[in-house]
Amino acid sequence: MSQAKTQAVEPDDVGRLRDRRLRASERGRWRAVEEAFESGLRNHWYAVAPASALAGANPLALRRMGEDLVLWRDAEGGLRLFADRCAHRGARLSLGAVVGGRLCCRYHGWAYDGTGQCVAIPSEGGACELADEARVRAYPVEQHGGLVFAWFDDDGRAPKRACPNPAELESPEWSGFIVPHEWQGVGWFRVLENLVDPIHAPFLHAGTYTMGHGALQDVIAVEDRPDGLFVKREGQELVSFDYSTYHFPNWCEVDVPYPWSAGPGGAMRVLVFVTPIDAGATQIYMVRKRRITGWKWWIWRALWHLRLRRKMYDVLDGDEAALTSQRNRAALDGEFLAQSDLGIVRMRRLFADAHDRRAR
Repeated sequence: MSQAKTQAVEPDDVGRLRDRRLRASERGRWRAVEEAFESGLRNHWYAVAPASALAGANPLALRRMGEDLVLWRDAEGGLRLFADRCAHRGARLSLGAVVGGRLCCRYHGWAYDGTGQCVAIPSEGGACELADEARVRAYPVEQHGGLVFAWFDDDGRAPKRACPNPAELESPEWSGFIVPHEWQGVGWFRVLENLVDPIHAPFLHAGTYTMGHGALQDVIAVEDRPDGLFVKREGQELVSFDYSTYHFPNWCEVDVPYPWSAGPGGAMRVLVFVTPIDAGATQIYMVRKRRITGWKWWIWRALWHLRLRRKMYDVLDGDEAALTSQRNRAALDGEFLAQSDLGIVRMRRLFADAHDRRAR
C-alpha cells in the first residue's frame, strides 16, 4: 500500500458514535446525502465494463449511473460511450451496428460519428442540415489494464481529474484477473461501507479460505489520505481483511494474505471499482493481482482456476447475502453504530462535504 501523510482520528468521531441523539441526527442528514447521490456522484471516473466484453463490432448495451448507455469501437478501434437513445425517435442505439466506423440506429439508420454527432440520415439522402442539428450525448472513456472507465459529468465539460490508473492495473510485475459482480438489490453505498468495514471479516466470512481468521475484538483507526481514507484494525495486520485504502468516491485497495497452499507471490492485492447501475443495483469490478512473474505466474494462474476462484466466491456470496438483507436504504432505519464503524462514519463525511459543496 502506498503511504501518505496521515492525521490522527478526531476525538469527536468516537464521541459522536456514543451519543444517541447526535447519531439519530446524523442518520437523517446522511439519508438526504444518500438520496442525492443514489445513482452516483457525478464529475468522477467510473469503471463501466471489461474491454473484453466488447466482442467484435457489435455495440454493447450497459446501464450505469442510472442511465442506459451503449459502448462501441470506431473504425480505429477507439472506445466510444453514448447515451443509448437515438436523437430521432429514442430507439436504443445498442440494437444497431457499427458501419464504416459510425454507429447506426437499427430503426431508421441514422448514423453517428465518435463524438455523438449525427452525420447521415438515409431517408434524407445522407448528410443534410437536419443531421447537423442532431447529436447524442457522448461520455469520455479510457481503457486501463483491461477495464473501460468513463467520466460522468454533470456540466458537459471535459474531465477535471485524471482517470484512476493504479500501478497494479498495467504493471508487468503484477499478474491477475478481472472479476465482475452485479449485485441486484444492493445500492452502491452499502458496497462502499462493506469495503471500509474490516471487522466484519471474521464473522461473516468465518470458515472461508483466509478471511475468517483473526481476533473478533479490535479497535478501528482511520487516517486521512490525499484522496480518501486508510481504514485499519489496530490489533492485527495481514491476518485477514485488516485494512483498506479508500479512494473517494468509488474504489478501494485491499490486501488479502495468502497461505503457502495458494502458491508463490505473497498477499493478493485487490482493486475494487464500484459503479452504480441505478439506485437499487451495483456493478463491482474486482481486479485481483499478485506481484509475480515468470514461471510463478503459471502456478498462480493454475491455482486460481483450479481452486482459488471458487474460494473467492464463497466470500463474495456471503457479502452479497448480507448486503442484500440490508434492503438498501432500509439499513439506515434506526442503525446503531459502534466504534468499529468509524470507517463508515468518516466515509460518509466525505460524501456529506461533497453534498454541501454542490448546494452552495
